[in-house]
Order: sequence, then structure tokens, then C-alpha cells
Amino acid sequence: MKNPLLIGLLLLGTTTSVQAQTNPVTLNFYSGGDVNVKDLWENNLLPMYQKTHPNVRINLVFSSHGDNDQATIDRMAAAKKAGKPSGIDLLEGPVDDAGTAGLMDKLSVQKVPLLARVSPAVVNRAHSYGVPYRASSVVLAYDSSRVKNPPKTVAALLDWINKNPGQFTYNTPDTGGSGNAFVTRILMGNLTPADASFFQTDYDAAREKAWSKGLSTLKTLAPKLYQNGQYSQNNVGTLQLLGKGAIQMGPVWSDMGLSYLKQGLLPDNIKLTQIDPPLAGGAAYLGVAADSVNKAAAYDFLNWLLTPEVQSVVVDKMNGYPGVKLQYMPKDVQTRFGDIAGDFSYGFSSKFGSDMNRLWYEQVAGTAQPQH
Repeated sequence: MKNPLLIGLLLLGTTTSVQAQTNPVTLNFYSGGDVNVKDLWENNLLPMYQKTHPNVRINLVFSSHGDNDQATIDRMAAAKKAGKPSGIDLLEGPVDDAGTAGLMDKLSVQKVPLLARVSPAVVNRAHSYGVPYRASSVVLAYDSSRVKNPPKTVAALLDWINKNPGQFTYNTPDTGGSGNAFVTRILMGNLTPADASFFQTDYDAAREKAWSKGLSTLKTLAPKLYQNGQYSQNNVGTLQLLGKGAIQMGPVWSDMGLSYLKQGLLPDNIKLTQIDPPLAGGAAYLGVAADSVNKAAAYDFLNWLLTPEVQSVVVDKMNGYPGVKLQYMPKDVQTRFGDIAGDFSYGFSSKFGSDMNRLWYEQVAGTAQPQH
């Protein structure tokens, strides 16, 4: 017999959130991140959901900076081993790691219909264990008053840097994702798609010889950077150099750049664009615990999270990309993100990333990697 609730989800989920829960239920939602993420849930999204779903109470358990993520996963694993429910229904954070351990529910358009509006590549990145409800990526920020035709490809960017000495820089790859993404993109320039995928998910130090040309390119580039080879201190450092006109171009996080522009911390002449192949980015994922006893309500909440009205709030409050493809968003959002929110690549796996940082210091900076 077909599940009538599932049929209802499929029929209604493509246009609106589904009132899936008629009996009172409490969803225990474990999340983590910075204070802006906490504010998004507590002050915006959860009150919105409660207004239209009075029978569903969402109990937010928040971990500042995700410090308790591992403890949450350990609790879920212990409950599974004991054959008892963990009491966790929703998890924002390392859903892929938890899913690999058998602790998360595999999601699909049958369960969350509006997943059909999300890029399959982004869903697959978390192996379908989570709904990507917001995202950001590293993009190229430039001074439009001095750079009339910003580079659109990696080759064009390198050419521009060489022809405009002192006008570009990035932070060291161990001090922030924007500089890390720039270094990663240069090293990926000589990798096949299959090799790039391996570097993003697996580890084999012997393969790092494929980075030699990219590391050489970065070393050659160094004297052409700001003040004959000065790197910015971190993500914010690059934004500050752009803000005071010390450089004309640099890689920045999209959400940080948009936030700085919104707050007037960057002048209006600073614009953001993406290059091809794109710089790295990522999404924030929210998934359903495998042992949740409230899955129908949890699926409904995830589906609601992907509706245009809710996604618009996420975009406005977080200055990030929507979780759904841009074509499903209002025109003003499409216009705002049209030049940057097309696609993004992914960084290297943690072990490759650690090796990359070390080799960058040894072969590009010519120093030992500092201890943090």
C-alpha cells in the first residue's frame, strides 16, 4: 500500500512546505557554528516555522563554533550500539561523517521533494546525508574603478597579476580559506577531473608530485604580489587591503565580501566575480538522524527550508548563496548573485590540505610552516 503522507509530500512539496504533522511533536535539532548561525535559527527561521507549524516544537541545541560536534556524533554512535534512540532528530554540521558511520538517514526527492531544486553535485558532496540550505565560495574581488575587464579564467588571472605587479595578494593557505582556495586552484590546474576528485576525497602522498608545476607557478608569482611578495594575514586582511585601495584584486569569501559591502566596510567600487574553473566553496548541510522517531516532521522541516521565502531570508541574513539553484529564487536574488553563485569547486581532503600548506611554505615562501 502506498504511503498517503509520501504522496502528499510529492504533490505539494514542489510549491510549498507540507503540513506533515498533526499531532504535537518535538524535534531535537543539534546545530553549531558562529553567533550569526545561532541568530539565524533563533531569531528568524525557527519562529517562521513555528507560525505555520504550531504542532511542531523545535528544540535547538547549539554548539558555539561546532565545538561539540564530535560529542554529538559520539552520543549518536553510543545510542546505536546500545540499540536505543539517541534523542537527536536533526543535525547541522558533519552529516557526511555521521552518515558514513551509519548514523544519518539517506535523503532523496521522495522524502524531501524540493531537493530536486538543488544541484546534484552539492547533494552528492555529502553523499545525500544532508540538505544544503546555504552556501558560499571564494570569489575574486576587484576594484571596478581601476579594473574594467576582470579576468574570467585562471590563465587570465595569472596573466593579469604578472602585468600588474603589486596589485594582487592572498593570505597564506593555513590562515584562511580564501588564500587556501587560490593555492588549491593553481595546484589543480594540472590535474585531470578524476585526479582532482581523488585529491578532494582520498589521500596518497605519492600523488603530490603532480603539484610541482603549480608550486613553481606560485613561487614565480610571489615577487609580483603586494609590496614585492607580501601576503595578507588572513581572510579579513585581503578585504582590508582592498578597502583602502592598497591592491586592486584578491580572493575573498563571497559571504564576507557581500557582508562588508552591505556594512559599508568596502567601497561600492569593489565588485565580486567568479573565474573558470571556479574557486572552492562549500555548503552548510542539515540532515535527519537515522534513529529519529519523528522523520515525517523532520522531512517536512527540510522541505520547508528550501522554499523561496525561507531561502530569501537565509540569503539576506547570512549574505550567502541560496541552497537551491539560482533559477528558483526571486529576481532580486538572481540579480544579486548572478555573477558569482553559478558553481564552485571543492578543496583538497584534510591530509592533502595539510601537506599542501607545508609544501607551500617550503617551496613557495621558502620558510618552515609556522606553528599555530
